[in-house]
Amino acid sequence: MALQVKISIKNMEQPVWRTLIVSEETTFEDFNSYLQIAFAWPDMASHLFLQGDYRFGSETKNLFKGESAFNEEEVTLAEFLKNIGDRMTYINDAEGSRWYHEIILEQKADLPMDLPLPFCFAAEGNALKDKEFVTEYNLEPMANEELVEYINEQFSEFYDDLFFETSEEIEPDEEEWNELFDAADQVKNKKPWLELYDDQLIAIWSEAINDYAYCSIMGNAGESYGVTCFLGSKGLLSFFDIMDSDPYEDNPALLFNQYSVTVDFNNRDDLDEEEYELIKKLGRKYRGKYQWPSFVSMIPDQLPWRINQEECLLLTEILLKLDAFLSDTENLSEKVPSFGRTMLAIDGNEELIYLSTDKLLEEALQEPVLELDMSEIEWKRMRKKAESANGKEVEMALIQMGEPVQNTPDSRPFLPYILILVEHETGAVLHYDLAESVYYAEGVQQAIYQLLDKIEVLPKTIYMIDDFFAVNAEPLFDKISIPLVKTDELEGVEQFVEMMMSEDGPF
Repeated sequence: MALQVKISIKNMEQPVWRTLIVSEETTFEDFNSYLQIAFAWPDMASHLFLQGDYRFGSETKNLFKGESAFNEEEVTLAEFLKNIGDRMTYINDAEGSRWYHEIILEQKADLPMDLPLPFCFAAEGNALKDKEFVTEYNLEPMANEELVEYINEQFSEFYDDLFFETSEEIEPDEEEWNELFDAADQVKNKKPWLELYDDQLIAIWSEAINDYAYCSIMGNAGESYGVTCFLGSKGLLSFFDIMDSDPYEDNPALLFNQYSVTVDFNNRDDLDEEEYELIKKLGRKYRGKYQWPSFVSMIPDQLPWRINQEECLLLTEILLKLDAFLSDTENLSEKVPSFGRTMLAIDGNEELIYLSTDKLLEEALQEPVLELDMSEIEWKRMRKKAESANGKEVEMALIQMGEPVQNTPDSRPFLPYILILVEHETGAVLHYDLAESVYYAEGVQQAIYQLLDKIEVLPKTIYMIDDFFAVNAEPLFDKISIPLVKTDELEGVEQFVEMMMSEDGPF
């Protein structure tokens, strides 16, 4: 949970205040550090926090008498700022002058996914009246926008390392890998493809995703062997797309829209070097055709890739339940219905039930009740920064590029989108940017939010093709009060695409 707090210096001729977004787990020791940066107080200054009879801070005799009631290294903001409107006093004793600040909790919200904390939301006024002190610390007067930007630049020291540490996916450890290989080997030894076709799905309830994984057994045709687990309703829809496709037509979109994890049983020569080295490292022995396991993750808009720790644990869970079912079941071909009106499922109680395929499809296709996948803090911040666009109406579209890219040499390749903004009346390109993944609602909304935040413009009206992207973007536009017009054609966007794909185009 994030807290939005406004801190104002009392008894100033001109308003001096800062609005900060901080984690509720912030200690008062850290909060003091944030305030020192936000108001440019020297770090040697003594300080005190007050609320009613409670007080804690630096132990400086000339600031207050007696022991502090709490250790500010251990007490968090959430313990004193519980409800909207809760207040505290902060006293900073800088250069012999005592500065009183009022702290007010303005808002509580879920932590934004991409907003680094602490974050300065707004600011007004320079803190120090002493011009000599300002000059000594190189604190030139700033406009409010410059002040906010400067404070956030200083705050970057608190979160740069955090973002670096969490940027990479977590790999399974050796124990987790071995558990997965064991589960895969157990299923392989049952040879379920001798009795089942790949369209005879077995739905297995997964605690990890709180939904069904729809398992397709591959190998009846004798060409490739394995198990593909389509995850949840999105995965099921991607399976239906495969079933509806022409088997003789090369359609790469089907590959890039899958949401699944797979174990393939390959020949030695089919493994890439990394897969082979992993098997050697784990000390596992395989011989013969179609005996060597490899594991593949499929995520929409991204290329097939090695599985991460979360997917490893998920696939292990599914394969173990599948193996238990295969061990206890005879005459699989009679037990598991062919693709049609019903589907065999292993529910959360590990009991066998039958699901209606039509109902599953209906629920998967049901238009979701979408809510804005941004925090209140994020969209308010954008509206505060944004200026009117002089009444311009714009066209917006997301266009997928054909070539995959990587953020780093070791990161998973993805198929980026271009998010294009074109003036509706003239066709002039206002802005375009790359978006990493927009397959789901949150991806669409994040990409659009980031573009509008970057250009600091709120258009009068937005036109979009009436498709998946418009449906998922609509909650965002509703929230920031921009009318969305769904249409069948966007002339300005079409001209941009033609230019982009031409020999003289930028791509």
